[in-house]
Amino acid sequence: MSPDSIPQISLGTAALTIFAVCAGFVMLRGMTRMIIGTVALSLSAWLGFRVWQEAPTLSVDWMGKSVPWITNGLPLVAFLVSFFVIRKIAKSIFSPHRKDHEPAKPRSIIRTAFLLLLALIPTSLLCLIGATFIHHNGSIAEVRAFSEKSSGSQDTIPDGFSQRLKASIEDALPESWIKNLDPLTQPSRLTLAKLIAAQSESPLVPVINPQTGKPIPRAIIVDDPDLQNLAREGKFSTLLRHPLLTKALADPKIQKLLRDLNL
Repeated sequence: MSPDSIPQISLGTAALTIFAVCAGFVMLRGMTRMIIGTVALSLSAWLGFRVWQEAPTLSVDWMGKSVPWITNGLPLVAFLVSFFVIRKIAKSIFSPHRKDHEPAKPRSIIRTAFLLLLALIPTSLLCLIGATFIHHNGSIAEVRAFSEKSSGSQDTIPDGFSQRLKASIEDALPESWIKNLDPLTQPSRLTLAKLIAAQSESPLVPVINPQTGKPIPRAIIVDDPDLQNLAREGKFSTLLRHPLLTKALADPKIQKLLRDLNL
């Protein structure tokens, strides 16, 4: 079954579904455990996300090139280790004497309402994490489709399902939020990644500037073997996070080129 055949669910419906799950979790687990789990998940998810953003830079600094076990494995390890450590610390602070088998106290209406309000915390966190993942995945699909188009493939349109979801995220969230949540998929960075992907697929065929109709000088496009290999291997997520893109985006010539392009 194609993803395009799946009925599109509105972001509001998705948020309500997540809230219902979180509310049920709160009621079953109790307020103290909920606080502990939320604190641990929030901080560890943020730490894992930050490590994920910086992993390619660390890989280049340590190994001289992009290594998969660093770019992909290090963020996962950071998330798991930080979640375990933070949860242990938070649990020892918030409930140092409570035992797991201790019976829960009866809940009043006020306590129940407060627990439901507390469930908004993990709901918001999970929605933001999901929105970032969806937006980033849609951007990767754009780079992949542009690369396939440059190689002459007939299937050159980005996955419609991922693009609809990405558009929904961009409509629902302020631009400043998206910039902070997913800074590695800003338009200029995305365009540069497309140019590199196109050049790697067709090294003998120049990339044409749609504004002038003339080939873009190869010297302007970042022509690094590591980036070319990432593009050829389809590792577009790592390509978008590579530190050479950050360095290249500071070049005035590339800035001017990207302003002229509309990819």
